[in-house]
Amino acid sequence: RAVCVVEVETDAGIVGWGEGSDLPDTALMRQHVIGRDPFEAEAIGRNATPGCSQAAWSGVDIALYDIMGKAAHRPVHQLLGGRMREKIPVYASGLFLYSADDPTEGLAKEAASYAAAGFPAVKMKIGFGARTDAARVAAVRAAVGPDIVLAVDANCAYDAATAIASARAVAEHDVYWYEEPVPPTEVEAYVEIRRAAPMQLAGGEGLEGLLAFRDLLSKRALDIVQPDISIAGGFTECRKVAALAEAHGVRTLPHMWGSSIRLAATLHWQAVLPDGPGLYPEPCLFEFDMTENGLRTELAREPFVAQDGYVQVPNAPGLGLEIDRSTLARYTVITQTAEE
Repeated sequence: RAVCVVEVETDAGIVGWGEGSDLPDTALMRQHVIGRDPFEAEAIGRNATPGCSQAAWSGVDIALYDIMGKAAHRPVHQLLGGRMREKIPVYASGLFLYSADDPTEGLAKEAASYAAAGFPAVKMKIGFGARTDAARVAAVRAAVGPDIVLAVDANCAYDAATAIASARAVAEHDVYWYEEPVPPTEVEAYVEIRRAAPMQLAGGEGLEGLLAFRDLLSKRALDIVQPDISIAGGFTECRKVAALAEAHGVRTLPHMWGSSIRLAATLHWQAVLPDGPGLYPEPCLFEFDMTENGLRTELAREPFVAQDGYVQVPNAPGLGLEIDRSTLARYTVITQTAEE
């Protein structure tokens, strides 16, 4: 795993933490961030991002919101308008390829452990050809039973035709959504797949900035959009993406695959996302990474855990987590400051 952890210090003694997916440029940080008021996060970002990718800026934006919350003695979700839920139902995200003679046996065992632990939903990896996908999904469905929500993720493994074949092959196993069959920039392919697939289509985790989502949403190429707060541009940009999605009738279920900082930020953002329309809206599922990841399990002094199928939304000021600096030092491979 590799993430960019951002620490922003203030002259008031408040420290903010953020996480991005790329290193921000030190010259831009000196020019646009140093000496500014953190409550001007959007104005700062508008000046900085023409020369800085949203993946890099995400970490700074999240850190500024952490500072704002701590300064106001409020959790970030209150700065975003107030949480709609105190806890969020989770889905266990794992179930990768096994190299054993019978990979479906390992998948079934892992999936059964998630069901036994009380997860209401799981997501598994596919993208190995329609026939293999069908066998793997069948094994997982049999292991978790009929009541667990099951999603699949192809990680952009296909073109449109093979994605449609795969989607049709796994459909009989009650797949809730099919994620990222092709790269998210291939908008017309998503439109074609969405018309043919017998389940909901999801994607968008690797896109940066509001405009990158425009065509996918305006053309209704997705049923579920999955921005990643540490790739798409932090709280500032992700709120715009969610508003655009809502305007086009597309649900937002954030992608989460990173450290404790990204997890906390995603919880605050997902807590304020509105439920869908109707008396019985679709569940607002939170992606809970179940693979080995010390940055998720060790970086925060009090790690976030899933219990009884839910994860609690932090209610302490800012992001609501304290970083273990000894863990941070142990995992650090590059250190960069704006003074360099």
